[in-house]
Amino acid sequence: MFDVYPWKVVEGKGTPEELSLLSLSTCGFCASARNYLNGTGRAFRYLELDTLPPEEKSEMKAEFRERFGRRPSFPSLVIKDERFLVGFIKEHWEEELQFQERPQ
Repeated sequence: MFDVYPWKVVEGKGTPEELSLLSLSTCGFCASARNYLNGTGRAFRYLELDTLPPEEKSEMKAEFRERFGRRPSFPSLVIKDERFLVGFIKEHWEEELQFQERPQ
């Protein structure tokens, strides 16, 4: 999902495609989410939608809406292309990301 966009990649445990952060360059909550993810030591990728050309931004939003049934809010963290978290609430993110580490 979202493979054609110019993602910025942060190296760490796992693969960056497992965690995709959709953000805005001017959003304080987005910066907090990125800082939180940096602190986890996990690999992730992020994209600042407001830095994309208008047509790419529209395509990204449409792809998100098609996949998840709603438009993205910021920040949005897409987990393994299956589900997403909206807004940065540290406790919710910690709970969800710890769940990802449990054996299946």
